[in-house]
Amino acid sequence: MGLTHRLVRSLRLVAVLAAAFALSASATSVAYPAHIVTDLNHVTTVTTETKAQKLYNSLIALKLPSAWPFASYGAISSGGVRLGNVNVELGAGTSQYAGSQFVTFQPPSLTGLTAELDARGIKHGPPTPISAGSQLLYTLIELPTYSQVNKLAAQFCVYNFPSGRPSRVAPPNRAGIVNVSRVVINAKNPSFWKKLFAPSSPSASDTYRLPGGPLVQLQRGRSNSVSALDVRVKNVAAAARAFKAVGISARGHIANVGSIRLRLLPASGSAVTGNR
Repeated sequence: MGLTHRLVRSLRLVAVLAAAFALSASATSVAYPAHIVTDLNHVTTVTTETKAQKLYNSLIALKLPSAWPFASYGAISSGGVRLGNVNVELGAGTSQYAGSQFVTFQPPSLTGLTAELDARGIKHGPPTPISAGSQLLYTLIELPTYSQVNKLAAQFCVYNFPSGRPSRVAPPNRAGIVNVSRVVINAKNPSFWKKLFAPSSPSASDTYRLPGGPLVQLQRGRSNSVSALDVRVKNVAAAARAFKAVGISARGHIANVGSIRLRLLPASGSAVTGNR
């Protein structure tokens, strides 16, 4: 009886502790029912204006569509080229968090975005409209939580012109590019990104499937940077030759567009990801 009594008391203690732990967990964890990131809109390589213009012209020579023309936009000069479901920006200029690369996310809307960022404890800059004369081009919100000075700048961007939005797949082009299946980001603290991508949950490989666009995979690194874009092509060898023909460095299945590394992968047998 004494042993039974002690066993009952032990079981009650375990139950109390389990209940207390569950209550504590529910109080500290927060469920985010709605996405604030619908897709990864574009990645940027920052270089000199002359080199950025040359890279833009080279990608256009592959018959890839322009997301926006190369021009001066206030403090920066840039041009965007669509690889199907992701834009690649060739840029030159400065930002508070300027580095050699940018990663830019698309939110569902600007309405309520800063309030939701505050609720998630994500530091952010104010909405900054960028205009050409009286014409609003786009609105930026910088994300210092995910940025690293001289390395990577992270931001939201909402376009006011239709060509800035990526499509599901690329139109026929000389490199045979279909779209981007995955964007790999080096992150000093991969877990920090969970609040940004919630309610999407990471896989075992820290890969997120967002409502649209490519998969986003985080891998631990010494600094924040865009590691690679996995680009689906009809023929890897032919794609590498096409890049070389327009003056873009390519070797094996790797092509380098400024600081952005493209891993060329065969499109056959792999899933198509894109904007929905």
